[in-house]
Amino acid sequence: MKKTLSLAISLLMIATTLFAGGSSETAAAADDGSVNIVWAGWSGEEEATRQIFQDMRTGYEAESGNTVQWVGWTWSDTTQQYLIRIQGGEQLDIGQVDSGNIFFTVASTGTLADLNEVFGEEWLKENFEESTLAAGQIDGKQVGLPWSMAALGMVYNPEILARAGWETPPVTIAEFEQCCEDILALDEGIIPYGVCTKEDTAAGDLQPWFWTFGTTIYNDDLSINLGPEAVETIDWYKSMLEKGYIAMDIGRGDARQLFAQGKMAFYNDAVLAKGEVVAAGVDPDEVVNVCSAMNRPVLNEGDDPQSTIWGHMLVIFDTSDHKEEAADFAKYLLSEDVAMEYFRQNGMPPVTKSTANSEEVLGDAYLMGFINATATSRLDETARMTNASEIKAIIVEELQRTLLGQTTSEQCIENMRTRLDAATIR
Repeated sequence: MKKTLSLAISLLMIATTLFAGGSSETAAAADDGSVNIVWAGWSGEEEATRQIFQDMRTGYEAESGNTVQWVGWTWSDTTQQYLIRIQGGEQLDIGQVDSGNIFFTVASTGTLADLNEVFGEEWLKENFEESTLAAGQIDGKQVGLPWSMAALGMVYNPEILARAGWETPPVTIAEFEQCCEDILALDEGIIPYGVCTKEDTAAGDLQPWFWTFGTTIYNDDLSINLGPEAVETIDWYKSMLEKGYIAMDIGRGDARQLFAQGKMAFYNDAVLAKGEVVAAGVDPDEVVNVCSAMNRPVLNEGDDPQSTIWGHMLVIFDTSDHKEEAADFAKYLLSEDVAMEYFRQNGMPPVTKSTANSEEVLGDAYLMGFINATATSRLDETARMTNASEIKAIIVEELQRTLLGQTTSEQCIENMRTRLDAATIR
C-alpha cells in the first residue's frame, strides 16, 4: 500500500502542480515573535461556512497575537491537494479532515503528529469520550482530534411532507415511494428525493441503500460481495428514476441548494445541512420546520435504519514548526464559546464532554436526530482504501450507465464486481 501511495503522490504532483489551489505561500515567524499558522481544509471554501471559518481565524488571532493562514479547496479535491502539499514540502500546521478517506489517506503518509504527545493523554481523556477518540486512532496512535461527530443520514422538509398529507416521515421503502408519489402530485416542481447521481457523492449515497437491501460492497477480507440484493438495489434506483422520484446530474451541492430553496423534499446529508438552510434566510430556531433528520426507510418494518458514520477531525502535522501554536488553535476551536457558536450557526455537534452534554445541545431536536442515527451507522466501505477515488469512480460510472439505459441492473453489478476486484488493493 505504501508503494501504491508513493506512486499516486508522484503522479498527482506531475498532473496537478499547476492547479494546487489555495494561498500557499510559506509562512514564517514574525519579528515580534508571533507565528503564522497554516490551516487547511474545505469548509472555509463553502458558502454556508465561509464566514464562520473567517470568524474562527480572526477570533483566535485577536486572542493569541498569532495569525492563521487558510488554505482551502473543494471537498472533492481535498485528498489530492493534501498529498500534493505534503509531497511538495509546503507548510502545513493544522488540517481539517473527515472521518473517512481524507483522514486515512493523509494518515498513511506518516506525516501526522501523535496527539497523545502534543496534547497529553490526560487532557484528551479528560475532554473526550473514549468512543469519540477512537475515531482518530490508527495503529494505537491518536492522530486525529475529534471536532464534530454524528451520522450522515437523511433529512426532509416537514412542511412539504405536510402539504402532501404526511405528518411524519415514511418508515419503510414502500411508504417512502408512496410519499414521493404524493409530493409529485402537488405539482410544485419539487424533486422528491435528491439522492446523488453524479460525482463521488453518488457512491457514498448508494452504499447505505446496498446495506438497506441486505448486501455490502466488500466482505471482511476485501473480496467483493455485491450479492443478489445489489441488483435489487439498482432495480429500485431505476424505478425511482422512471417514476420521477429522483433525478440525474445531482451532486451533494446541488441537493443542498435545491433543498434550501424548498425545491426538494428529501436528500442525504450530515448535520451541516442546517447551514445551507440558515444561509438561505431561515431562522436557526425555525430550522426543524423545513429541515429535520429522519431514519433512512427500511426494507421491512423492524429492520435497523442504515447510515454512514460522519464527522470532522483536526490533525496536526509532525513536520510543523508550530505544533504548540497549532494545538493552542485547536483548543480554541474546541472551546465552549466557539464550538457552541459553530453549533448554533451550522448545526455541527460539539464533541468535548462539557459541550456535548450541555442542556442546549441535548435539547436540540435537529441535532439529536443525527446523533440518534449513529446507533446503527457504519464506516464508508471505501474509507480505508488509498485509491478510494478510483473505487468510487467505478461505482458511479456503472450506476450512471445503468440509469441512462445503457446496461441492465445485472450487467451493472457484474461490471462493478469485475472492475472493483481488479482495482482493490489488498
